[in-house]
Amino acid sequence: MLKIVLLDDERIVLRGISALIKREENYELSGTAENGIDGLELIKNTRPDIVMTDIRMPGMNGLDMIRRAKEFVPESIYIVFSGFNEFKYVKEAIGLGVIDYIEKPVTVPKLKEVLKKAYGIYCYQKNYSEMTRNLEKAERVYIEKFLRDLYEHPQDEAELLRQILEKNPKFQNVHSVCVTKICEAQCRSVDDYREIIQALTFEMIGSTYVEVFSFYEKENLMLVYFNFGETEFPFYEKIKETKRNLNSENGNFFAGISRIHKEIYALNKAFEEADSALRYGQYLEMEDAVCIDEVEYANPLSGESDHGHESLEFNFRLGNYEECGEQIKSYLDYLKEIELFPELLIRKCRELIYLMQILLAEADEGKRRILDINYQELYELRSENKILEWTETKADFILAEAGKKREKDSRWAIREVKKFVEEHYAEGISLDDAAEKVHMSKTYLSMLFKKEEGITYIKYLTQVRIEKSMELLKQGYKANKVCEMVGYHDYKYFSTQFKKNTGMTLDNYKKSL
Repeated sequence: MLKIVLLDDERIVLRGISALIKREENYELSGTAENGIDGLELIKNTRPDIVMTDIRMPGMNGLDMIRRAKEFVPESIYIVFSGFNEFKYVKEAIGLGVIDYIEKPVTVPKLKEVLKKAYGIYCYQKNYSEMTRNLEKAERVYIEKFLRDLYEHPQDEAELLRQILEKNPKFQNVHSVCVTKICEAQCRSVDDYREIIQALTFEMIGSTYVEVFSFYEKENLMLVYFNFGETEFPFYEKIKETKRNLNSENGNFFAGISRIHKEIYALNKAFEEADSALRYGQYLEMEDAVCIDEVEYANPLSGESDHGHESLEFNFRLGNYEECGEQIKSYLDYLKEIELFPELLIRKCRELIYLMQILLAEADEGKRRILDINYQELYELRSENKILEWTETKADFILAEAGKKREKDSRWAIREVKKFVEEHYAEGISLDDAAEKVHMSKTYLSMLFKKEEGITYIKYLTQVRIEKSMELLKQGYKANKVCEMVGYHDYKYFSTQFKKNTGMTLDNYKKSL
């Protein structure tokens, strides 16, 4: 049934045309109004398929009302009638897309004729819209299949990219590409997860030139953003802000964000970066979305592009030095396989050793001590095998030094951090403050603390604060005062953390004393 709204300032006309419409099949009268203002409100509320309106009405004439109504229901079909066959009205009505102009009095044959015409247009529009949606859906399915295939089969990158660019040339004009990987394990329900997807896709990008595609990877969701506009889109800021807004409503979930790349050819690299960023977020239980630039210095090594494995940096910070050695050997085998010119091979090997120097220095960041490596030896080598042997030897040396340093420093560092928390929990201390205290980078410290203590630094700080708050409440202090005394500045956040850690609200805890 097609819904019709009828507007005329003459009640006798409304009654007459209403009676004629009710006798016709396939039509339903949704409402009537006697002026343009009420008519516009009726159209907004009922969203009719057909609007039949007089031109001259009080409050707002029919043509002005149509102009306003098309902002809300552009797909509606408009028919006007009037007792005045004035050319200026006819011309203006045609310009507004009105399908017919009827002179009063409206006769039964004329009404049937115009309704038949409107029905035909409605069916055409419906079929056209459905066809367009199906085509768009088919294109989206194809693109998302391409993205999934590229993620699962990175070795076929060249052929897959050739196919997508041949089928959809618009990807040649991508301004920027960004990938976000989301772990849904912490979501409370399917509806929560649907809301997260909606917020991080269509709500976040709004009416911009950004298009977003998604596919599932095991229990995770990959979101791939393509910016086809001419200006930068603030991916990091938008994704982080959206996740913060969702955290309190949908339970905690983890998200990792790649770097922003300038072309579709960098998609595989973006996938690897989002994988690695999410892995940090999950391990450190970070509430905020994690950008790869916040936790890693370099792009993943070409020899470690398997999506199921941790990056070299991740393993190094965890103290998994045996795995690091295997990854480095795999990378050096890869460099040998692709037969680089000596100058480029030397550059790649130097980049690897320098990265390891930086990682080793994270445990001693406050003193800025970089392990001394004589790179002049490397530049004097000409044989491929000699260059690779030198690199593997230096890498093994750094890994051995890291093992000795970790064994010596880890217990001391954890002891100092815990002491620092006990003494300063009432202040606004952060991970940066703790890292500065023990002369380590905050990423290195956070991973060391989690591995040695089994919980993150932030959770440990929270536990200490909540335990102290329970003691203070027992002593008779009021909850809002206790909030400040244990280092919180937001009472709502304090009460949320208290319930999360004790299983009781502040009021219930005080009643139990």
